[in-house]
Amino acid sequence: MYTMAVLPLRLSDDDIRALDALVREGIYKNRSEAARAMIHEGARAKAGEVRDVSGTVRRLMHARRKGNAPFRISRMRKAAVELVAEGRGR
Repeated sequence: MYTMAVLPLRLSDDDIRALDALVREGIYKNRSEAARAMIHEGARAKAGEVRDVSGTVRRLMHARRKGNAPFRISRMRKAAVELVAEGRGR
């Protein structure tokens, strides 16, 4: 089991109407449950995107360390992996 914390937040009128519609249709019991589910799903989706990008960056960095420049962005003097590394401050 897990504990829950109270998180006050502000939502737009459109978001409130969307939550209310989910409650009205019986998908969720109340706004809190609907918001919790939407936040949970959104966080899981974003975490998956981060994992995908991080894995790709790791593979590119590994190729760079081995002296390979997997590809170059057109009209750029640097390989894509170099641009990503610079963006990450490495």
